[in-house]
Amino acid sequence: MPQLTRRRPHALVPRAVAMVLIVGGLALSALALVAPQHIEGAYGATKVAIDKAASEVRSTVFHDLPHARLGVAGGRPELDRCDGTFTLMSSYTRDGVPPVWAAHNNCGGDVVLAWKRGDHVAIDTADGGSTEYEVVEVRDIHKTWSSTADLVGLDGDLALQTCFYGQQLMSFVGLAAVAP
Repeated sequence: MPQLTRRRPHALVPRAVAMVLIVGGLALSALALVAPQHIEGAYGATKVAIDKAASEVRSTVFHDLPHARLGVAGGRPELDRCDGTFTLMSSYTRDGVPPVWAAHNNCGGDVVLAWKRGDHVAIDTADGGSTEYEVVEVRDIHKTWSSTADLVGLDGDLALQTCFYGQQLMSFVGLAAVAP
């Protein structure tokens, strides 16, 4: 008579874990298809929180300021190069608006999403220099139906701009140079 083998409890654990992972993956895939902006928003919020915590550690331990790097002047083609720098946007030129430098959030621009009024940051220039700035204003405006008129009066010597993850909002961070 053939002998029946009993499954050992420890053999069921890997199968249960595999099933949970498969079901979870399917659920996330379905959510990504139905509501991609929610997935993008959750990803962005998590990334910004992690970057902010890492920046605070670097600041405390190494006295290293959060920083952004300025690149070239131009428009959409220069912005879309996605080289980790902020592009001086010629389309934002207007009286009463400081020079606006922009970067896509997924190309290094999201660094500014964690910055708040009063924070000190370093702005690196293409020539290798670095200047300390203070965040003097943060203005969030809608991507659609907005114009440079919404930026008139933005405080600062320059502004950095990026978009929020999963939202129809842009953030403009006004920066004023700190005297050495």
